Amino acid sequence: MQYQLAFCFWLLTFDTSIAESINSKYALIPLLVDLARGAIKEKILRVVVAAFRNLVVKAPKETLSAMLVAKVLPFVQSLQGRKFSDEEIREDVDFLVEELKKSFEGLTTYDEYKSELASGHLTWSPPHKNEDFWRDNAAKLTDRDREQLKVLVGLLISSQEPLTLAVAANDIAQFVKFYDNGKKAVEDLGAKARVMELMSHQDPDVKYQSLVATQRLVSHAWS
Repeated sequence: MQYQLAFCFWLLTFDTSIAESINSKYALIPLLVDLARGAIKEKILRVVVAAFRNLVVKAPKETLSAMLVAKVLPFVQSLQGRKFSDEEIREDVDFLVEELKKSFEGLTTYDEYKSELASGHLTWSPPHKNEDFWRDNAAKLTDRDREQLKVLVGLLISSQEPLTLAVAANDIAQFVKFYDNGKKAVEDLGAKARVMELMSHQDPDVKYQSLVATQRLVSHAWS
């Protein structure tokens, strides 16, 4: 069943329009990483790695950020030391390592955070709870007409994933704490109403993070 699933995903990635949208709709990249990490049979790895190659070639703008977040590079690097009976796996692995290294070289922690936002799926990666990160970078979310703040608020409003919602609510709270005009910026984008709405969410972590964010929005003084 795992092979058939991976094989179907691989076939889909040959279509450029599907390759461009499949991860944002279905979080395909982390799913494939998990599938490959638990794979016993070489043929599963073969189609997963081939699918990653298709995504890099056909939809780099839409998928590279998600590959950074899902740690595809260290995963394929770990495959370089393995022996495979199929030479195509080796070729695809080497291609991915080279391309991902070039794409990720020199990225800062803030670049990685932006990549996570761009992926459309948030997890509890280190920056979200790191006060030093927010102290240094909160203001950057307002650069270029609040570009990254708008992405964050967009996830808070549109995502259906409890984990993404919880992390996004946390990030709103952190932003308001460490950016002097944070409360007004967040309210201007409609995030306050959404955060308050999420306090009644069925997921306990979404509830908690939304409560913390609401308290921050209510108590934080206007500057």
